[in-house]
Amino acid sequence: MAKEPFRDTRWQQQTRTRPVRPAAVHAKRKRRARRRPSRRPGIAIVGVLLSLFAAVLLYQLYQIQIVAYAANAEKAAALHYDKVVEEPRRGTIYDRNGVELAGTTYVHRIGITPKDLYSIKKDISADEIAAGIAQALELDLGQVQTAMAKKDAPYLQLAKDVPREQAENLRAFINANTLGGIRIDTEARRYYTNGSLASQVLGFCRYDEGRLVGQLGIELQFNSLLTGQPGYTYVERDNYESQGSLPFSVPTSLRAKDGQNLVLNLDINIQTILQEELAAAVSLYEIQAGGSAIVMDPYTGAVLALASWPYFDSSDPTACPPGQDPEIWDDQNKDAIEYLSGQVWRNRVISDTYEPGSTMKAITTAMALEEALVHEKSTVTCRPIKLFNWTINCVRHGGHGDETLEMGFWRSCNPVFAQLSLSLGVERFYTYVRSFGLMDKTGIELPAEGKGILHSQPTELDMATFSYGESSTVTPLQLATAYCSFANGGKLVRPAIVKSVTDTAGDLVRDIKPETVRQVISESTAARLRSLMEGVVLNGTGSPAYVEGYAVAGKTSTSTDDFGDHTLSFAALAPADNPEIVVLIVLNKPVDKELTSKVAAKTCGAVVSRTLEYMGVERIYRDTDVSRLMAKTAVPDVSSLPLGQALRTLADKGLRGEAGDAAMGEATLVKFQWPAAGSELHSRGLVVLYPVSEPDREDVAIPDFRGRTVNECQSLAAESGLNILISGDCLGLAVSQDPLPALPARLASPTPAPTITPAEPDDDDEPDTPGSAGDVPAPVKLKHGDLVEVIFAAVEEELAQSGASD
Repeated sequence: MAKEPFRDTRWQQQTRTRPVRPAAVHAKRKRRARRRPSRRPGIAIVGVLLSLFAAVLLYQLYQIQIVAYAANAEKAAALHYDKVVEEPRRGTIYDRNGVELAGTTYVHRIGITPKDLYSIKKDISADEIAAGIAQALELDLGQVQTAMAKKDAPYLQLAKDVPREQAENLRAFINANTLGGIRIDTEARRYYTNGSLASQVLGFCRYDEGRLVGQLGIELQFNSLLTGQPGYTYVERDNYESQGSLPFSVPTSLRAKDGQNLVLNLDINIQTILQEELAAAVSLYEIQAGGSAIVMDPYTGAVLALASWPYFDSSDPTACPPGQDPEIWDDQNKDAIEYLSGQVWRNRVISDTYEPGSTMKAITTAMALEEALVHEKSTVTCRPIKLFNWTINCVRHGGHGDETLEMGFWRSCNPVFAQLSLSLGVERFYTYVRSFGLMDKTGIELPAEGKGILHSQPTELDMATFSYGESSTVTPLQLATAYCSFANGGKLVRPAIVKSVTDTAGDLVRDIKPETVRQVISESTAARLRSLMEGVVLNGTGSPAYVEGYAVAGKTSTSTDDFGDHTLSFAALAPADNPEIVVLIVLNKPVDKELTSKVAAKTCGAVVSRTLEYMGVERIYRDTDVSRLMAKTAVPDVSSLPLGQALRTLADKGLRGEAGDAAMGEATLVKFQWPAAGSELHSRGLVVLYPVSEPDREDVAIPDFRGRTVNECQSLAAESGLNILISGDCLGLAVSQDPLPALPARLASPTPAPTITPAEPDDDDEPDTPGSAGDVPAPVKLKHGDLVEVIFAAVEEELAQSGASD
């Protein structure tokens, strides 16, 4: 039987249809009907987000690479390059004679980071490091060790204002021991060579962000010129903590340009004279609201000296000023700073305004003379004038009646000048006011210049009151500049504080030329004004300004504010016939309201005398000078008076008072005076005052007066604390004195000693007695305030006596 072929039936068994329940079939169909959700929306969202991110990324890349390329390149370079700033040296300020007034030095500040203070290469202990630092900086060892022990402190200042030598010693110690953690910062420091001289003019600086910045006066006005331009050095650095320069890297440098120097028109010697006399007047007459003074060259407008009381030291501008209690002064207090800004740092000469008073009368007179409305001998009337319900009176009750213009000027009669202004008219009067520079700033090269306050639409009453210096104001600088026109032939000049600009080598960069603003009055009118003003000093209210040998032309002024306080001033030109200087003194609010402008005139006279003598202007003596030189004044009795009152009493008599004990104050009672009351002294004689009845008076060495003029002898006596008695011809030279000088003539005399012929030998073989020819008498010691008789002889007579020939 044939076999059937082999069949694999396993697949059939596996695929055999199984019976399916109806419910299961329905569920399967239902599962097959459910469709999977689509993923396309999610992909779209992701795509949008990616697109937005790419857009933002591209925008930021555009901003970084294109828009902010320069800034980012600089930041990147900063990671690779170090920028070192080289600060320029601030320029120096000089006076007109080349005397340094302000310069720059450098001090150092030393700080440490205690945790980093150790030697990198050497084995040196902390105690040795502390000892080395203390020795280099001359500090207490314990102070250094205490600072080094504060390991958590990021930085500690160890010393400030360290001088260069000590800083170099420390730097050498650091280098020798490879020390880290010590920082030496160099700081520029401005110094001023003359203390409080010209402090409001020079100003001061503060150290800010690595450089000196001017805060006042010249330092502020010319800050950019004095500062110069900083320099920069770029060098590639490594990325280590030390950030040192990479080897072989070539630095790029832009050198600093040092500041330029300023040469001022100020003369430090005239400035000293002005400040000394102003300070003396403020103290003597108890001036409450400060004072101001100025000396000008009337031809160029150069300001030779300018002072405002109270003074301050530019090197320490916040120190306790005069008149304040040092015990309670706090320079960090807001009120203290406001006081300094408003009263001490303020340059009153250019910023403050005041009623010029009678000094305005010279300007009103110049207007009338220029317009030929009057002449010096014209008859004018000094009687009360009623104008718009306002009565203008003379200081003399009822006035002086009819008088010449010359007399009215000398007597300073208000109604006379009111009438002159009315004859001029408002328009013409104020045209001259503007021409004299009283309506505008002068243009001086100093900050914070002010100008006077005048009526914008003046009436006749405004004009009439301003004609004698009331109801309107000017600055002291404006008035002094106007007075220059009386001295220089009628020209208004621009005041100048800066003479020239030089570079660091001293070579001239710019020369400041004098500037004439306009011709105000004619030369002849200016000469006539000088003559009238000279009469004020010779015959009128300005007599205290009289100076022997120098003819002074000036005008007094006393103005009163709404509170009854006075401003006393005096303006002068000297010498009157050929003026070299214009001087203005202003004293604000004396305690004694009975004081007049004579005290300002006296101060002005002292400034004129000392300044012209310093300038080498020859004294030309007249008959009136001789009589005043020879005149004597009886010393008043000031014992039992307070020192301040005693000094004022002596000053009223033309004498100088001086405290014999430095501890004496204004209220100290005087119990002894020398010379005694009733003694006779020449003008400006010295009276020494003591607080005890039997003082221990100091000895004074007798100077040699021989060979000197009378004025030189008076100055030398004042310096020595002595008085002189003038005998003989005071216009000649001193030929002898009694007592003789403390030193032999060959050592003390300013003139060559005469040749002395040796005495013939005696035949009696006896020794010569003291006092014989050829002997030098034993020096006599005098006391403070004692008298030395000085005998003068005419120069021709002296030459004849000595055998000199023509």
